[in-house]
Amino acid sequence: MDSTGPAERLTSKVARRIALHTSGKGNLKGELLSLVSNLWFLLFLLLPMLIVVFFGFATINYDMTISYTQLSSANYLAALNPVGIVFRLTLRTLVVSAVATFGALALAYPMSYYLARVCKEEHRGLFVSLIVIPFWVSFIVLVYAIYPWVRQEGYIGQALAYLGAKPLADWIFTSIGYGTPYIVPPALIYIWIPFMILPLFTALLKIDPSLIEAAQDLGAGKWRTFWTVTFPLAKNGAMTGAILVFITAFGSFVEPRLLGGQGGRLIGNYIYDSFLSFGYLPVGAAASVVVLVPTIILLYLYVQYSEEAGTEFREGSRVIRFFANAWAAVLPRLSRVGRRKPTSMGDGGTVAVGTMTVYRGRFERVFDRIASRHGRRILQVYAVLVLAAFYIPLMQVVLFSFNYENNTINWSYFSLRWYLSPKGATEVPALFSDAPMMKAIYNSFIIGVASTLISLALGIPAAMAIVRYKFGSKPYLNLMIYTGLVMPSIIHGVSILVFITFLNDLYLKPLFGGTWDLGYLSIIVGHVTFCIPIVIVVL
Repeated sequence: MDSTGPAERLTSKVARRIALHTSGKGNLKGELLSLVSNLWFLLFLLLPMLIVVFFGFATINYDMTISYTQLSSANYLAALNPVGIVFRLTLRTLVVSAVATFGALALAYPMSYYLARVCKEEHRGLFVSLIVIPFWVSFIVLVYAIYPWVRQEGYIGQALAYLGAKPLADWIFTSIGYGTPYIVPPALIYIWIPFMILPLFTALLKIDPSLIEAAQDLGAGKWRTFWTVTFPLAKNGAMTGAILVFITAFGSFVEPRLLGGQGGRLIGNYIYDSFLSFGYLPVGAAASVVVLVPTIILLYLYVQYSEEAGTEFREGSRVIRFFANAWAAVLPRLSRVGRRKPTSMGDGGTVAVGTMTVYRGRFERVFDRIASRHGRRILQVYAVLVLAAFYIPLMQVVLFSFNYENNTINWSYFSLRWYLSPKGATEVPALFSDAPMMKAIYNSFIIGVASTLISLALGIPAAMAIVRYKFGSKPYLNLMIYTGLVMPSIIHGVSILVFITFLNDLYLKPLFGGTWDLGYLSIIVGHVTFCIPIVIVVL
């Protein structure tokens, strides 16, 4: 005898009917799994971006309030003025970001190559973990960690002065040292180079070793094999890393402010200052839209050439093909540098393979000789130097937290005064006796845990929907994921701020008499919006 009531039977029947119609690769099941993420992206990513565009047309009243009825294009015209500050800062930011991207690519490639092609498999996991760990460290900590290394009174300056090279130290630190605009690109490379190493490592690891062996069997040396086999096959990882580094560098505003001073300002600093200055919100919104233009271009490239969560790029791209053909045209000319016409088959610049003779230039021969004899050891030393560059500054921060003096360069003697205040001491607020600091740590922990749990709760169903089902809103969801991945962090924060301001001015205050106050909720919303795309991509 069935003991269930009518309500239970109706609920069970509806559940079975829904399961029947949503089983398999059905449209409805994918829509249901991705519904919450789609709504979240609509409310806190797409809609805020559109409001930012609208805010750029708003004007400021005489009482310094924002007018949404008297619209003007003056802010956009000022932002697009070729001699205006927004245009000049955007151009400077593009140059700095490009330098940081190419510098990171050049410095990351040997490290990635060592991890993927040279490092023993049993040690590879450890090395990759050591590269990943800096992701867990706040970039603010990384910035402060390199302070003693980029100041003239720091370690490098003292070492050069000790060696009698003080004029050289003066030139270095007045040119690219702390407080100069030229310190910004090296600092960005140092902080964000893991974004380049990991995609390159993944791409290089996927290369079939038999292809490299075949090239060498056909007479190609180390240099020729790298540029004709390894580099083209790993270009997807290079493109992914380049986009990630470029976007993070393009949206940076903390690093230029802390290291470069006023001369190192980028467009992110201008946007940040505009949104914090009373009455400049529309100006900052217009500048944000101008910044979004290169972001949208990169987003198009990312969507066009990306597969499998941003690590694989579709072949056949006209842009990729253009650069590949250009490199194929330039490479033979580069390899002929220093080449001399062979006089016999015994010439050091020729290699006979069957009936084919492969000619190698002087530089290529020297490179092949060094790579064959010492390549493994050189890459090992390079890998150690890269890891030392990551961890020595961080260990120095830890060590000098026990320094008695308020100094991160010169050691006095061991003390716990920065952790625990001695009895009767009031001149220094130690960490564990500083109530605001402990509250900030507690708040950071709560916000981090809340953001992680919400991001997982929203991202897991969306990831399942993308992988397993075909549904109507899937293109929209993919677009939002890519937008969240490549949008500069400063635009993320600005768009949420503008969205809250818009809600308060037009809806919450007039209709309900209340406002959405900036605080923990807005911080969690911003973090979750940033983290959901990462969760989906990883899963």
